[in-house]
Amino acid sequence: MSQHSLGLLRLKKIVYIPCRFPVSSAGICSLLLIPTIVLLLLKGHLSSSRTERLGTFARLMTEMTLIQSFRGDPQGQAPRLWQDRLGMNLAKDLWRRQGRGLWWQAWANDGEAYLLLPEILWPMSVNSSIAFKRLDDVVVIASDGLHRQQLLQSLGEGFVHSSAAQSSLQRFCNSVLQHGPAVSWSPDGLASVSGAMAPLLQISRYGCLSLRLDRNQLKWQGVVGYRPFGLAPVGIDASPFQYRPTAIKSPGRPDSDQALLNMQVKSMDLLFGSLLSKQIIQDSLDKNYGINQQLGLRLASLPLDLSLAKQRKGPFQASIQIQLDLPEGSSRWQPVIDTVSQRLEARNFIKEDNSVVKNDQNTDADFYGLTLWRQPYSDGERVVGGWVWQKQNGKPTRFGIAIGDSPMLTEISNKTINLVHPDVMKMSADTAGLYRLGLLNRSWPAPVKQAKFLTMNLSYLRGAKLKKTDWWWMSGQLILEQASTP
Repeated sequence: MSQHSLGLLRLKKIVYIPCRFPVSSAGICSLLLIPTIVLLLLKGHLSSSRTERLGTFARLMTEMTLIQSFRGDPQGQAPRLWQDRLGMNLAKDLWRRQGRGLWWQAWANDGEAYLLLPEILWPMSVNSSIAFKRLDDVVVIASDGLHRQQLLQSLGEGFVHSSAAQSSLQRFCNSVLQHGPAVSWSPDGLASVSGAMAPLLQISRYGCLSLRLDRNQLKWQGVVGYRPFGLAPVGIDASPFQYRPTAIKSPGRPDSDQALLNMQVKSMDLLFGSLLSKQIIQDSLDKNYGINQQLGLRLASLPLDLSLAKQRKGPFQASIQIQLDLPEGSSRWQPVIDTVSQRLEARNFIKEDNSVVKNDQNTDADFYGLTLWRQPYSDGERVVGGWVWQKQNGKPTRFGIAIGDSPMLTEISNKTINLVHPDVMKMSADTAGLYRLGLLNRSWPAPVKQAKFLTMNLSYLRGAKLKKTDWWWMSGQLILEQASTP
């Protein structure tokens, strides 16, 4: 895929990404959404600009929901935004003069898109109908005079012309927006892109990522967080806790052709904390599954290992394997398991208990309490899920759950759930494989549907307090297949 092809992706096409397939309805969409946001915001214009515009960008980042930086492409046509804001003739002239330099697009809360150009590019005189304003060495062009005035009022009279009052995270974002393709967003900007999936993405309510396209690889890295970058305390640095030459440390490639997705999370509240904190969710968990607030908080603090794999045969195209380390042992969680069992039996699932498990020939691990759930089909009963405990030092502390298949004993015993410091989340996916199985629908952008290998890594920032931090370093890459996926 050419850089120009990647550049055809438009924000207006991605207000919401529908997910209609049972296996992927929440998990896959939420896990792939951040890489997808990156892809959907990339337009393939890689550039460099050394002019510091600290004051203007510091203010714009507080007022705009989303800002993107792009590199010009003088051999192509001026983008539609340029034509809409400047008119055909001026857009064509400035686009040619822009060359490979940087330009920016910003969105306000009301959805208004602003064009930002280097002031040095702006002519001495333009048509009076063009609603522009010089702000330091940047020219901001609105759709009309009213929106221009609204922007100026929101920005206020003064600009911060020094970086001294900014946090290191703000200075980082200023820099990446002015030195190459990048994207910065606030909660409103994230919500406009992610739609109904926003509650699952609270870890990245604020974000700023630099983007790089190298042949068939797209790479991104930067900072994401729960809270505004300006609140980051002194001492936190916008760099990963530990230096990585490629700035990307991801799970390896899937172990087999059957693997579609692998993910490890240091604690589940990174993904589900926002949902679990809602009273309506807490009440439902307590009433329906016996998970009170105390158990809910404990569950949210646990590490999670999740994998999705193809099914060669059976009623499902893919199965999910989940592993949890539960140090308290099975007794604390048995009431919850019993409640879930009762609800499954009420829905006519058939329970098969195996209190003693014959160990898998490929592992010496000790298992017990294997429970399988079957469902009648025209050709007989099929296993549709189950769970099992693995004993460690004679005590059942690892819990394996399967959906669409039986628990994989070898996988449970061989995997280490806890991530190595400083990582807090790792993910890898064969999104082309997911698309071919119909687990990603056609509304996803072409690079996602063509990616043989997509990874994402989340780790602590240098200087962060590890037990309680609101900002992380995110890096990732996407490798396209050689042949395009239709």
